[in-house]
Amino acid sequence: MSLDARIPDHLPGARSVLDAACGFAPQATGLARLGYRVVGTDISKGEIERARHEAERLGVEATFAVADFRDLTGVEGQFDVVISCDNAVPHLLDTADVPKALTQMHEKLLPGGLLVITMRDFDEALKEKPQIARPVIVAGPPRRVLVRLHDWDEDQPCYTVRYLVLTDSEAGWGVAEHTTRYRATTGAELRAAPAPGGLAAGRGPGGRRVYGHRESRRGAV
Repeated sequence: MSLDARIPDHLPGARSVLDAACGFAPQATGLARLGYRVVGTDISKGEIERARHEAERLGVEATFAVADFRDLTGVEGQFDVVISCDNAVPHLLDTADVPKALTQMHEKLLPGGLLVITMRDFDEALKEKPQIARPVIVAGPPRRVLVRLHDWDEDQPCYTVRYLVLTDSEAGWGVAEHTTRYRATTGAELRAAPAPGGLAAGRGPGGRRVYGHRESRRGAV
């Protein structure tokens, strides 16, 4: 189930969304186009600038601010829905930071609100520790090939992701490399989240794991 279908299915009438660790805001802008009042935050100033430009390009209204999702105290108000998508949580390499971030997101929920987290199925990834993902070909122009390599650590459940972007040009193929780090955050960690009842697991598009929590209406924060 996609995010735009999951929200009305689990929380009909929801109007406000906080996208914590929004990146360049694909979810935030998509939800804003559907009429939600959206606030997007990210620790990266560069990503927030990209998000603002993207919202302007698409002609949608959304508010963006720099904030670390381990400390959302500077974000005003509470929201019907808080989301953190596309492997944002696994960027936290310190195990102590996961409950810290989840607590902060939970505290931004209105009573009866919905928390949704999406990420790769790291339970399966830890079993296989794949070294490469299936390459993606972009027809272009320019024609590009996207290759993702995984360099797993030997002593901890972390790995470096190397994104190789091969771009065709008149001078031949050029290669650009981008890297990031992930820790394979398991479902057990999220199900032990600091929220009443923890986080329930489900499946989303592309086989991603979706973890959700519905705040009690009696449990005002």
